[in-house]
Amino acid sequence: MLLDHLVLFVDDLTTAIARFESKGFTVTPGGTNGPTHNALIVFANDTYIELIALRSSRFRLIMRALRGLGMLALRRWLKRDLQTRLLDWMSGPQGLIDLCFRGTELTEINNSSPLSGMVLTDPVQFKRHRPDGLVVQWTLRGANKRRQPFFIQDATPIDYRIPAGDARIHPNGALGISEVRTGELIEPSVSNAKITHDPTLQPGSVSVTIVNELDATDHIHGPDFFNVDIHLLPKSSDQQKT
Repeated sequence: MLLDHLVLFVDDLTTAIARFESKGFTVTPGGTNGPTHNALIVFANDTYIELIALRSSRFRLIMRALRGLGMLALRRWLKRDLQTRLLDWMSGPQGLIDLCFRGTELTEINNSSPLSGMVLTDPVQFKRHRPDGLVVQWTLRGANKRRQPFFIQDATPIDYRIPAGDARIHPNGALGISEVRTGELIEPSVSNAKITHDPTLQPGSVSVTIVNELDATDHIHGPDFFNVDIHLLPKSSDQQKT
């Protein structure tokens, strides 16, 4: 099982792209998927951060209003499906709001170790139209427990979804996500990153460490930066040997 990506939902995608580029990240336009559009911060170790927003600012306001009225909480109580999870993204505050894992056949995931016993939503197929006209397709399943990960299986080649080449070269030297700290205990483990339960964090909170090849450090955080908490740190001596 591998960490695939982190989801960062924002109010305005153009603003988010500019903010991350100002921090030395290369941001690649992802395309459109129904009411959303996205951009990707892709790393050399096949992990990435997805910047995603609703294409309509009016729709975003409507979703926030429905959440405030308790309508989405009612749906969550009545129906724990993948659509409920996505509505939670669309209606919630800006920030790092979800984790995606890959590496297991989704049709067999309930019977596979270490995920046996985890209740998942039914598989749902998605597609995204890239700016170059290429159509990316994949299938998702989500844990019924909202703060547990969701899982992805590609239906098209993975480099359609996670671009290679210059998209993975960042002026700040970023190489990949090395650790994710969460306020929840994440049940499955991954082999390409450290997933740490930090009880000092609020439930649902996420803190991310991204290693870089430069002797540079940065702490990206705060409400002016989409409520994210990202640490950009140099590689340790152990990481330099691998």
